[in-house]
Amino acid sequence: MSTIVSAPGKVLVAGGYLVLDPAYSGVVVSTSSRFYTVIRSQPSVPANTILVRSPQFDAAAWTYEIKENGDVEPAESK
Repeated sequence: MSTIVSAPGKVLVAGGYLVLDPAYSGVVVSTSSRFYTVIRSQPSVPANTILVRSPQFDAAAWTYEIKENGDVEPAESK
């Protein structure tokens, strides 16, 4: 089973993290682009493992492990 989600694109023109303080404001412009992601389980990957693949980077993949206490940590290289 796969789940596909998307979010609208935006460009932060000014403000950055400073807008988290109510004393400051920022300028954001919406764009027609969208961010898409696909989430799916794979039988070849253990249930406590998160594998992230990012096609915009050449052959990029990151693996994370969900520990018994719920923490998520980078998986150790083998």
